[in-house]
Amino acid sequence: MKLMKSEERLPGRAVALILLLCVSGMRAEPARYSVPEEAERGSFVANIAKDLGLTGEGLLARQARLVPEGEKQYFQLNQHTGDLVVREQMDREELCGQNEPCL
Repeated sequence: MKLMKSEERLPGRAVALILLLCVSGMRAEPARYSVPEEAERGSFVANIAKDLGLTGEGLLARQARLVPEGEKQYFQLNQHTGDLVVREQMDREELCGQNEPCL
């Protein structure tokens, strides 16, 4: 049985430590925005680029886009500025029916 010197194991440990530190620094946090039901088309909701710590060019380079869950796309993203605006007015009853709270 051959024993390894501690210098031989150090690079593997160092790589593992660096990966652990990098991964632990990354977190996915949901962003939530509140939009009044009466918000008209073109109403400003938020600047997504700013909230993500990016520039508009960063969003464009990453090909950021909105993917709706249903048939209608209620929001529009300007990839150059990062602005999220209302594309189509929302109807609470149509979206949620009688469910409370409507999120």
